[in-house]
Amino acid sequence: MSALTITLIAFACMFGGALLGACLRPFLPGHHVSADSRDVVKLGVGVIATQAALVLGLLVSSAKGSFDTMNAEITQAGAKIILLDHVLAGYGSETHDARQHVQRSLRSTIETIWPTQRERHAGL
Repeated sequence: MSALTITLIAFACMFGGALLGACLRPFLPGHHVSADSRDVVKLGVGVIATQAALVLGLLVSSAKGSFDTMNAEITQAGAKIILLDHVLAGYGSETHDARQHVQRSLRSTIETIWPTQRERHAGL
């Protein structure tokens, strides 16, 4: 299901519940519609909304932490590859083949992770 479908279903359920409550109100006993009962319902709804906000906040925090970790690892890997290339360059022309192999491997890996053709799927 798409997000729009789920949203519309949730809206329809909430709106239907509100209409059902409005229709049933005249048939309920007086102690069910008193101010104390309404306050208890308001507190219950407040607790549920607070829990939902906490869960969503933890979900967003977890996703951001995962993204930041992956970003730092990619940056660190790039720095290590650059350092390896500089060290190999310092040894002179006899490491030319090794440097070319590292560059080809890096190009292949980058193309696998971030493909230039949009119809291909990225592979990690």
